[in-house]
Formats: sequence, C-alpha cells, structure tokens
Amino acid sequence: MSPLAEIQANLRNVIGILRFDPQAPKRFDNTPSGVAHSFLAAAVGLPIYLMVLKGSFAAMVPSPGLAHFLPVMLLYYVIEWLIWPNLMDGVSRWIGREKFYCRYVAAYNWFALAQMILMLPYQIAMMTPGFSLPGIAAVGLFATMAFALYEWFIARHALEVPGRTAFGLVMLNLLAGLLLLQIKALQLSL
Repeated sequence: MSPLAEIQANLRNVIGILRFDPQAPKRFDNTPSGVAHSFLAAAVGLPIYLMVLKGSFAAMVPSPGLAHFLPVMLLYYVIEWLIWPNLMDGVSRWIGREKFYCRYVAAYNWFALAQMILMLPYQIAMMTPGFSLPGIAAVGLFATMAFALYEWFIARHALEVPGRTAFGLVMLNLLAGLLLLQIKALQLSL
C-alpha cells in the first residue's frame, strides 16, 4: 500500500473513532509494521507543528528567535510522539493486553494527527490579538476533556479492557504528558 493510501485508510478509521464506532479502533493494523507505519502521522503533522510553533514564537513579546529554540522543539516533538508508545509497551504487558498493543498504538498515533488538525483553529486563535483569555481557556479545557474521552474510547476498544482500566491509562498518559511539559518548560527557560 502506498503511503498516501495508508494515510487515507487510517484517517477513515479515525473518522470512525470520532463517531464512537467501537469497531474503528480494531481496524488498525495489529502488527509491528502497523506501529511503524503509524509514525507517518508524525511526519504528516510536522508542518502543522512547525506552523503553530512559528506563530507562537512570533506572537511573543519580545519575540524570541525561533532558530535558537528549533532544535530543542524538534527534539521534543519526536519525544512526544515516542514516549507514550514506549511506556505502553511495558504497561500493555503488565495489564496482559500485549496482543493488542500494536493496534492500540497505531490507533493512538493516527488519532494524535487528528487532534493536531482539529486543534489548529484553536492554536491560531491563541496567537490572534483580541481573543478573550477566558474564552480561549474554556475552549482549551473542553478540547482536553473531549480528547481524553476519545483516548479512553481508543484504549477501551483497541486494547479490549474495562472502562476503569482505560481511564487509568488516560490518567497515566496525562501525567506523562504533564511531566514532559514541565521538563520542556524548564529546559526552555535556561
């Protein structure tokens, strides 16, 4: 399958997830090759990330030079794409769901691309003067809760685990993301 056909097929599965189709997470490739190919989502999302990054740095007063921070920001982009799949390798074994690990990671990665695309208008609004901070914060909170629900849905159906276990995985992912965010903020402030 060509990369373009693979991207299209996986984005169709993501649309199924957005519609809460319980079979959609099960349609992702449950092989190591499926996991490897799911990182195409990171490549497709890179231009979006760079556009948001450029806009964010341009909106800061005084504007720091993006060129100075770009290597670090690209490193964190890669880390953000790799940290959860690597953590889940061990966690899936611990909870006895390693046989579904590959399709879970494939679904998770492709959904991460959808999150980037769906959040693009929000990211642009954050950089636009004149938007109310409470309004933007409310949209951000709503989006975070909605994406957490989808991540729960993906874990629940791709790994075939009870709802409580899926909730625990979402919370673990959130904690890992917050820890990485703190490390990134600390490093950028140095």
